[in-house]
Amino acid sequence: MAPPLRTLLTKMAEGGEYSSAVLGSNEIFEYTCTPCADDGTIVESLKYCSECKENLCAACVKYHQKVSATKKHTLQDNGFQRYEGNSVDSTSDEDKLFKCLYHPDRDIEMYCDAHKMVFCSLCIAKDHRQCSGILELEEAAEKHPVKNKDETLRQIDSLQTDLQAKKQKKEVNLIALDQEKNEILKTIDNKERLIIDKVRDLAADAKAKTCIRYDDLRKDIQDEKSILLQAITDTSELKGKVKAEKELDAKQQFAGYILQKDIILQTEKIIEGVEEDERKMKCFMNDELIQQVTSADCLVQIVANTRGNKTKDKILSKKSQKEVVIKGNRDKQTCSIYGICELLDGTVIVADHSNDKLKRLSKDFIITEELDLNSTPLGMCLTGNSEVAVKLKNQTVLFVSINDKFTKGHSINLEIDSSIGLACLHNELWCSVDNVIKVYNKLGKVVKSFCSESFEGTKFKPNEPFLYPVDADNEFVYLTDVNSQVSCIDKEGNVWSIINFERLERVRRGCITQSDIIFLAGYTSGNIMMFNKNGKCLGELVDGLVNPDSLCYVSRTRQLIVGHKNKDILTIIETD
Repeated sequence: MAPPLRTLLTKMAEGGEYSSAVLGSNEIFEYTCTPCADDGTIVESLKYCSECKENLCAACVKYHQKVSATKKHTLQDNGFQRYEGNSVDSTSDEDKLFKCLYHPDRDIEMYCDAHKMVFCSLCIAKDHRQCSGILELEEAAEKHPVKNKDETLRQIDSLQTDLQAKKQKKEVNLIALDQEKNEILKTIDNKERLIIDKVRDLAADAKAKTCIRYDDLRKDIQDEKSILLQAITDTSELKGKVKAEKELDAKQQFAGYILQKDIILQTEKIIEGVEEDERKMKCFMNDELIQQVTSADCLVQIVANTRGNKTKDKILSKKSQKEVVIKGNRDKQTCSIYGICELLDGTVIVADHSNDKLKRLSKDFIITEELDLNSTPLGMCLTGNSEVAVKLKNQTVLFVSINDKFTKGHSINLEIDSSIGLACLHNELWCSVDNVIKVYNKLGKVVKSFCSESFEGTKFKPNEPFLYPVDADNEFVYLTDVNSQVSCIDKEGNVWSIINFERLERVRRGCITQSDIIFLAGYTSGNIMMFNKNGKCLGELVDGLVNPDSLCYVSRTRQLIVGHKNKDILTIIETD
C-alpha cells in the first residue's frame, strides 16, 4: 500500500485525466474544486467532502473514491457546507502530523519495519498482518533512534533544489513552447498570405491577359467588319454601275466588265478570308495547381520535438557581431572567460579564470556585481533556478546562489583535479578527475565513473588526459577529448552520436540551444560550427575568432555569447 502522495504521482506519471483549465478563466462557478485551485486551475465543483472540507470536481471525485484513505468518505451535493455551520477544525498542525496517512481520523500507533512506514492499528490489522517487524511506536523509537536530523535536512534541501531545478526547466520549457507556438502561427500566417497573394497575382495576370487578348480580337473583328461594310458599299455601287452600262459603247462596256470582275474577285476573297479566320477565345485552367490546393490535407505538419520524432533542422546564420568589454576596474589580469551561464530571469553570469571571479552582467553586458572565489574557476554550469556550480582549482565545486546578490553555498570535494569543464545532467555533476569522468551528486558522493574505454564506438584515446565535459542538456552530456571528437552520452554512459569535423581544431567548449542546435567552438581554428544531436553538421556560424573558450546561447535575444582566453572582451553574435 503506497501513501496517497505516491499514488497521486503515479497517476500523474501515467497521464491521469485531470482538468487542464487555467487559472484566470472567464467562467465563474458558484463552487470551485479545492484541490485543482491549489494547483492553480479553476474547475467547477460537483461534490463536497465534509471530512476533508473540500469541494471536488468530477476528476477529483473519481480519485477521491479510489484512494483507500478517502474512498469511504461520504460525498455531499454542492451547498452542503452551508448547513455545516462555521465550525473550525480544531485539530492542530502538530496533531495532524501524527495522523495516519490512510485514516486521517486515527492516530499513528505502529511501525512496520518491512515497509519502513508508520501506520494506525487499523492499517496493521487489515494490510500488514503478514509483515515481520511490527513494533509499537515507543519500541520502534528505542530500536531505531533518530540520530542525525542534519542529514534529513540536507536531503530535504537537496530535494527542494532538485524540485526547483525541474520546475525551472518546466518554466523554461513553457516559455520556449510559447515562442515556438507563436513562431509557427506567424509562419502559417506568412504562408497563407504567400499562397493567397500568389493566387491573386496569378488571377490578376490571367484577367489582364484575357482583357488584352479580348481587345486584340475585338479590334481585328472591328477592322474586318469595317472592311465588310466597305465591301457592301462597293458592291452596291458596282451593281448600280452594271445596270447603267446599257447606254455605253462596246469598248466602255468591256473595260467596265473587266473592272467589275476584279471587284467581284476581291470581294469574294474578303468573304472567304473572314469566314476562314473566325475569332474565338478559350480558357485552359492550371488543373494541376488547382488539384494540389483543393486536395491538400494540411498547410503545415506539426510534430513534437522529441528524440525519436524531430522536426527539420533549423540552421541559424550570423546577423550581426560586436564586442563588449568584460574587464572590471579591480581586475589585475587580462580576462579569460571559462564559463558563461544564463539564469531564468535573463541574468548572465561569467566565470573569469584569470581574475578568480564570478561577474554578473546587465542586459547590456555591463558588470553589475563581482564575487571573489579565492581560487581559479575551471568551469561553471547551471544547477538551479538561480544557482550555479563552479569548479575550482582547489579541487572543490562551489555552489553559488544569485538573487539580489551573490551568496556562496556549500561545496563538495573532488579528487586531485586540475582539468577544465563541468556539466550538470539530471542534477548530477560530470567532472574530469584524474583521466576519468566521474559523476557526483550534490552532496559530493560519486555515483558513476567512466574511463575513455567505457564509451563504446568512440575514438577517445586511452587514458586521454583531456577528456572532459563540454555541456549538457535535458537528455545528454557532451564529452570531448580536445583532439578529435565530441560524443553525445546519456546518463548511463551510452553513446548516442559522435561529432567529428576536421574544420574544428581543439574543441574545448560548446552549448546547446532549446531547438537542439549544438554550437562547438574550435579553440585553435577560431571558428564556431553548428550540429544537430545526430552529429550532422549544419554549417559554420562564424570564423576568425581568437581562442573562443566558452559559449552561451540566449534564446530570448537570439544571441550567442562567446568568451575568450586572454582577451578582455565578449563577442556577441546575433543570429537570424
